[in-house]
Amino acid sequence: MLSVLIAEDNVDIAENIADYLEVQGYQIDYAYDGKMVLSLCQELIFDVIIMDVMMPKLDGFAATKALRESPHQNANTPILMLTAKDTIDDKLAGFGAGADDYLLKPFAMAELYARLQALVRKHQQTYQQTFSYSGIELNHSEQTESFDDKPINLNPTTFKMLYYLAKNALHLVAKNELEFQLWGDLKPETDLLRSHIYNLRKALAKNSRRLQIVAKHGQGYRLSID
Repeated sequence: MLSVLIAEDNVDIAENIADYLEVQGYQIDYAYDGKMVLSLCQELIFDVIIMDVMMPKLDGFAATKALRESPHQNANTPILMLTAKDTIDDKLAGFGAGADDYLLKPFAMAELYARLQALVRKHQQTYQQTFSYSGIELNHSEQTESFDDKPINLNPTTFKMLYYLAKNALHLVAKNELEFQLWGDLKPETDLLRSHIYNLRKALAKNSRRLQIVAKHGQGYRLSID
């Protein structure tokens, strides 16, 4: 499930976007001013951000620039900027602040969705080779992982599981969603996921008791860092 932050102070517009994207399978969070954007980006990880320009406390240009210059895990998250301003100077200001795309109001929801999908695909193809979250360090190119600078020693499958659970930390990951991340549409007939969860738990326990995989019966799994 892709996670999107909608930064828009017009409640009607924000809710219309959310209603459309939820049908497409997105998980939604809201921010109604630029300072709230930065606050949420310290707590959660997003696949893409929709950033309105005219917001109170901190406008979209300033919020985008601050995010790009921050050490947040969302510093490189794709940003689609929304605005009614259509001059070339406005567009240049948006791109100069760090936006990845620019969409003029009013817009068709289908176009918004298509642009978001394109941004997410591009970002996934060019993601950073390292991913960090709350002491967890994952290196994709070398397939190495650590917590608080201590190696965890995972196999490729448990590495992928830890990456996805860490990326969606604070959210419960449904069992079928995790299975899709591992095997796509070729889901195994046996409950192979349970075995991999067991192996991941053992590997994490050897590193630190602070790292745990919490199961919610019949629903899914969540990474817990105490």
